[in-house]
Amino acid sequence: MNPPVLSALGRLLSDGNSVWAWAIAVAAVGLLVAALMVLVQDKALAPHKGAIWAVVIFALPIFGPAAYLGWETIRFRKEHGPDGKGPVEKYAPEEVAQRREASRRNEQAAREQDRADQTDQPDRPHQSG
Repeated sequence: MNPPVLSALGRLLSDGNSVWAWAIAVAAVGLLVAALMVLVQDKALAPHKGAIWAVVIFALPIFGPAAYLGWETIRFRKEHGPDGKGPVEKYAPEEVAQRREASRRNEQAAREQDRADQTDQPDRPHQSG
C-alpha cells in the first residue's frame, strides 16, 4: 500500500476509533473462516496447492482470504459457467417441483397425442399413387 493509505489506516486505528478496529477485525475473521471453509471442502485442489493456499490465508490476514475466495470463484465460474445460483443449490425446491410437474404434464400430453394419432389412422394398407 502507498504511504497515505497506511497513515490514514494508522490514524483510524490509533485515534480511539475502536469501531473501525472492531470492523476490520470482524472482516478479517469472517474472511478467514469463509476461506478456510471453502479450502477444506475443495476436493479438486491438490494437497500441496491447498497447503500453499492455507499459508497464504494465514499469512496475509485480509488479503490472503480475499485472494483465495476470488481465485476460487473465478475457477468455479470457468469450469461451470456463470450460473445464477451457487454450487450448493442449483434449483430451489419450488423450482424442482415445478419442473417435475411440467415434465409429468408433457409426458401425459405426449401419450394422449400418441393415442389420438393411433385412433385417427385406421389400419389399412398404404396406397401409393
